[in-house]
Amino acid sequence: GCYPSSKQYLGAEKADLYCSCTVKILSEKFSDLEMDSISAESAEKQLKAFDFASQLCGNKIDDN
Repeated sequence: GCYPSSKQYLGAEKADLYCSCTVKILSEKFSDLEMDSISAESAEKQLKAFDFASQLCGNKIDDN
């Protein structure tokens, strides 16, 4: 779901970089079980849990 929504704001190339980055960062921090658990939470809790990756990767693509 990341790419289609990001593409409309960032363009195809930056959306690909952003989404790839967030997947990598989240995979390094959370196990599959933890990701499943967080994904079952409310949108607000998901945003809080994943915000660090969004910020980090957003800054990365802004630097490019």
